[in-house]
Amino acid sequence: MFFRDDFLVSVDFDEQENTGSPLGMAMPPVTVSVPPVVEEFCTAPDALGNCGGSKPLPASSDVASNVGSAGGDVKERSCDSLVMCIVTTLNQGLRNGGGIGDILRAPSSKEGLFVARVIYDLLFFFIVIIIVLNLIFGVIIDTFADLRSEKQQKEAILKTTCFVCSLNRSAFDNKTVSFEEHIKSEHNMWHYLYFIVLVKVKDPTEFTGPESYVYAMVKAGILEWFPRLRAMSLAAVDADGEQIELRSMQTQLLETQLLIKNLSTQLHELKDHMTEQRKQKQRLGLLNTTANSLLPFQ
Repeated sequence: MFFRDDFLVSVDFDEQENTGSPLGMAMPPVTVSVPPVVEEFCTAPDALGNCGGSKPLPASSDVASNVGSAGGDVKERSCDSLVMCIVTTLNQGLRNGGGIGDILRAPSSKEGLFVARVIYDLLFFFIVIIIVLNLIFGVIIDTFADLRSEKQQKEAILKTTCFVCSLNRSAFDNKTVSFEEHIKSEHNMWHYLYFIVLVKVKDPTEFTGPESYVYAMVKAGILEWFPRLRAMSLAAVDADGEQIELRSMQTQLLETQLLIKNLSTQLHELKDHMTEQRKQKQRLGLLNTTANSLLPFQ
């Protein structure tokens, strides 16, 4: 409000507004009162800067501008109230690159409020134009950057993880079904969506068993009917692998049983052979004892 006399904004009056009155009369001339700046102005200074006999022109004069038929460019006071000062500052100050000082009256260096006016213009430029606007733009840019990074992260997750069963792409490596075929055929998210819409719009009296189960789960808000970390293609491959592994284990078991049987046979044969050798040694010992007992009687 201290600089309300400096808020002189150029306005253009419309010709239709001036001539569109009920009486068809033109609007009266618009008079703008310019505040006193200095004591007097020199109309024709000489080479030394003195008013050489010319008639001084008082600074406090009324500048009158008549609005012609084609409309004229006049100055209008725009800070007679606090509301108008705020509106003018926001409207003109934010839309000008140099701040509010671009549209205000250029003050003279001899005025008492010249320094305050310069400080006001600089503070508005640095605080509002540079700091506040850059902060707002920075927040907006950071927000869009976060949204973009979050979107990219979601897209990366959808490219490497199944939306329905949450299996990674690596789970389908070296399998009969690729990850792309899995998300397009087995676990297509849109097929699940269409099925949910079907059970919601279909007559409950015509439900099949699976449809009744899914309808009850959807109505209760339970997602347990989704295959969690499971896939039919992987289950079939795993079943085939288990069958092959079971057959291999059965073959190894038969071979082990045959080996045990052979070892048992060899053990029995070795036991019989050792028993026979022991018997032969006992017989030889008995014969030697009998022979030694008969020698003294000869």
